[in-house]
Amino acid sequence: MLGFFSALRYWHWLLLILLAGAAMLATETMVKHEQQHTRSQQLRHEVASGGLLKAMLEAELNIPLYLTVGLASYVKASGGKLDKAELDILLPGLVQQAKHIRNIGVAPGNRLQYIYPLAGNERAINLYYPDLPDQWPVVEETIQSGQARLIGPVRLVQGGQAFIYRLPVFIPDDSYWGILSTVINIETVWSLLAASAAEQNVAIALRGKTPGQNEYGNSFFGEPRLFYDDSLLLNLAIRGADWQMAIRATDPAFDRSNMLRAGLYFTTLCLLILLAWLFYSRQQLRQTANELSHSESYLRAVTDNVLDAIIVTDEEGIIEDANLSCCRLFDYPKASLQGLHWSMLLATPESVEAIYSATSDPGQEFEGNGLRQDSSQFELSLSRSLLVLGQQQHQLLLIRDITGRKRIEKLKNDFVATVSHELRTPLTAINGALSLAIGGALGDLNRSAQKMLTMAHSSCGQLNQLINDLLDTERLISGKMRFDITAVAMIPLLEQSITQIAAMQHKQKLVITYDKEKPYLVLADKGRLSQVCLNLLSNAVKFPPTDSTVEIKLSEHNQMIRVSIIDQGGGVANEFLPQLFQRFAQADNKDSRQHSGTGLGLAISKALIEQMAGQIGYQRREQGSCFYFELPAAGPAAG
Repeated sequence: MLGFFSALRYWHWLLLILLAGAAMLATETMVKHEQQHTRSQQLRHEVASGGLLKAMLEAELNIPLYLTVGLASYVKASGGKLDKAELDILLPGLVQQAKHIRNIGVAPGNRLQYIYPLAGNERAINLYYPDLPDQWPVVEETIQSGQARLIGPVRLVQGGQAFIYRLPVFIPDDSYWGILSTVINIETVWSLLAASAAEQNVAIALRGKTPGQNEYGNSFFGEPRLFYDDSLLLNLAIRGADWQMAIRATDPAFDRSNMLRAGLYFTTLCLLILLAWLFYSRQQLRQTANELSHSESYLRAVTDNVLDAIIVTDEEGIIEDANLSCCRLFDYPKASLQGLHWSMLLATPESVEAIYSATSDPGQEFEGNGLRQDSSQFELSLSRSLLVLGQQQHQLLLIRDITGRKRIEKLKNDFVATVSHELRTPLTAINGALSLAIGGALGDLNRSAQKMLTMAHSSCGQLNQLINDLLDTERLISGKMRFDITAVAMIPLLEQSITQIAAMQHKQKLVITYDKEKPYLVLADKGRLSQVCLNLLSNAVKFPPTDSTVEIKLSEHNQMIRVSIIDQGGGVANEFLPQLFQRFAQADNKDSRQHSGTGLGLAISKALIEQMAGQIGYQRREQGSCFYFELPAAGPAAG
């Protein structure tokens, strides 16, 4: 029975595949027929509209052309001898018979001597065609062929663009007499054509063959793409021109092929899913039950072996589940926490709202004290995530015992503070002794001794700066640093900092850019603010090349004053940016390692600025770096 069931499942899948293939073939066949029917409807509309537009355009252009042929007959009949009085009567009559004629010109011997109307065309009188390098080749070819040509669009000497119908005239003795040109107003022709195309709901484009060539040139009306897609192409019967028109319906017939395809595929998919469900529903139910049991066992084993406490509560904070680590951490029997509010695990349950606010983002942690069943307390960190299962909202609490970590941190901070304080006293004595020796207290020193003492004094200064930085870091962490917040003028403070930096024999030029009409007063501790400025300026002159410029720019907006320090160095590497303001962080590259530093300056500067209600940051630049800090302005902002 089991072997038969296995074979039946195989044939069921084979049947589903065959049915799917047959359905796809039938669907695509029906869709193809529907697309062909839709295209045939669209083509009938394009043929009907194209016939109307073709006839209209041929009529509008051929009428003025035939009038020009009549004028040529008059010239031949007169033997090439023209009477200006007769032309003044004849030319107005011809122009009035065709609405698109801009002017008619008569050019005996290729010189334009008569134009009607003359107004607006005065610049063309006495025009000699061979003097027009852009028109003469086409005119010469027209004369040599002896055939009339419709040329255009052509830029006219008197201004504007138009089509020109040129007809060479040969008098009865077959000698060349001259040429007749009829200028057709391109704007009115295109306006009429565009309006007619819009009425027919079609898009059209026109192109023509260049005389002497068998290929069509670029499109001179409409969208050129119509000649390269599935558009209807019609050749126009216009005297003296070989034009082609492309027509495409702008409102194509409603294409039901996609709807048909979607409907048939959807129906087929529903049938296949129904069959597959019938074939495998019993097996899937069995497998689902087994997998669910295995998943629950696996998840329970994982959560129970995690060292951190994991608690799942409902929306109200009632504990629904907790892992074994939670029971061990708070010293409760297994499953005894269910039904209780999780706040009972805190030493101060009244801080629940503050904890919710502090852990509103999944990446944020709350540090406080936990309460065991025996009323003993321990330090913990808590993070919170929201879970939505079905239509119910739950909370996932992750609790970690940080007692050991806090003890280690305290020991580390105490050690750093103790060592720093103990080192400071002898270091001060050494620094003073070296200063006296360098200053001549021991008498004149030879060059080697002077050099060695100077190097020792410099190293002593660096060590003293490191100890000061460590002490500042310890005071900031412990909260023991005090700030005397007053109104501080930024410009004098920056000028004093520049003087101190310049005394260090740096060769960069430091300039301050600011609005001289503003006082730039900030609320800050003057000594700590000076420390920040010196840290940032010291970094700015470390890495840029010598003789470069460091710009210190002041600006004011939204009640805040910003100080930007812009250098021309190599900038900060992208991979180092996340660690830029961390303690002991230094870019691990050749340039930075050439300069001494503790990696504490930026971290201390950030902590000091934030303690003074400001902010500090870094901006990318194409060349160099830009460190900035903002502090509240003292008094109303100037704008």
